Amino acid sequence: MPVPVKIILGVMALWGTVYAFAALAGDFAVVASPRDGHVTPSGMEVFIIHIHAFIALAVFLIEAGIALGMGRMPVSRRVAWVFAMMFFYPFAIPAFWYLHIWRDPPARTLFEGGEPPR
Repeated sequence: MPVPVKIILGVMALWGTVYAFAALAGDFAVVASPRDGHVTPSGMEVFIIHIHAFIALAVFLIEAGIALGMGRMPVSRRVAWVFAMMFFYPFAIPAFWYLHIWRDPPARTLFEGGEPPR
């Protein structure tokens, strides 16, 4: 994978992670004010919230697709990564990006029994 693509995926992963933490903290929660009981977010607020959510979803789908397509990793580990991305997004997405996209470890040859023949 070319380095500029890795960097773009890293920026998207960081953006999605920041959004996930902000959403978990309630920054983007639309709650009624105690005065009038009704709050309508402005069009720009709605647009920004939707853009952030779209980026987070896109990062998940891209990295889950990369994880499921990695032939050098056993299927159980690929599924475990996707599971972690679904339920522990803010932690799993940057970890997966660093370990499997940025570092790009060399492909290991898998042998039956786990050891190379002698």
